[in-house]
Amino acid sequence: MITRRSFLSHSAGFAAAASIGGSLPIMANAAAPSLSLYGPPVGPSVVLSYIANKGLLSEYTSKVDFSVYKSPDVLRAGFVSGDWKLAGTPSYVAANLSNKGLPVKMLNIMTWGMLYVLSYDGSVKSPADLAGEKIGMFFRNDMPDLVFGRVMQQNGLTEGKDYTLHYVSTPFEALQLLLSGRIKHCVLPEPAATAGMVKGKKLGKKIHRSIDLANEWASVTSGKGRFPMAGMMVHEDLLNVQPELIEGFHKACIEGTQWVKANPKEAAAVAAENIKLPAPVIAKSVPHTHLTAERAKDIQVELEQFYSILAEKNPSIIGGKLPSADFYL
Repeated sequence: MITRRSFLSHSAGFAAAASIGGSLPIMANAAAPSLSLYGPPVGPSVVLSYIANKGLLSEYTSKVDFSVYKSPDVLRAGFVSGDWKLAGTPSYVAANLSNKGLPVKMLNIMTWGMLYVLSYDGSVKSPADLAGEKIGMFFRNDMPDLVFGRVMQQNGLTEGKDYTLHYVSTPFEALQLLLSGRIKHCVLPEPAATAGMVKGKKLGKKIHRSIDLANEWASVTSGKGRFPMAGMMVHEDLLNVQPELIEGFHKACIEGTQWVKANPKEAAAVAAENIKLPAPVIAKSVPHTHLTAERAKDIQVELEQFYSILAEKNPSIIGGKLPSADFYL
């Protein structure tokens, strides 16, 4: 059952992670026989759960433990302290930490975007359909807000003139406004979007997944409908001591991603023990998480384009400049 407490903890925790670092910290020590993996509820953590449970890193370590973390501040503290060497993170957070002098690099991207507009109005299919409307939004001037605003701008819509945003602190608050009927539309990440639709159905409310902001990103870049939202960040200490582990982990990400996408119900069953959401919700969210496993160097142009677009309105989000070329592994 999805309780208010569990929904708040997991959806807000994930989206908070998505705004400042949310993700899959993995602690590793070159001399240690085990890896301890930590991650947010759902999203790429479903892949991490599979990697841990199926022994995909047995060639490099005797044991892999996975558990869900509660606070995104732990990610920052772990890397600043030097205790963490390999972590999943929103891609711009890795750039920010690198530009602040931490010896970190981007290994890969594990999701091509997980942001959606939910709406009561089934006729809403595109940004243009939100003209004149009020939309719930969390994390002002952070990644979700910047992505949505840029998509709307590209479609000729200006905030305050053509539409308005109702800012709240967490995705749970945005969804509560939607469920109470105080707003008709809101932006939510996965798995909050799926969990919210399930909650709405139980309340007898028809909520539509109206706009996939990843698909809409094509209008911004004149390229593919995707943006490099989150992936794995590596500390140079681990990269220098155990480069074979890093390569093995990336291969495990590829294998795990393919399996999770092909077997969402089975993947949810594996992950549900660690991710405190019902397995059916996890399974339903998987197709909307746009999982991938792309080497950062192979998509450096897309990453730099994403960073540059975010920085147009908020330069500090990436630390004021693009990372150096050797940031991308």
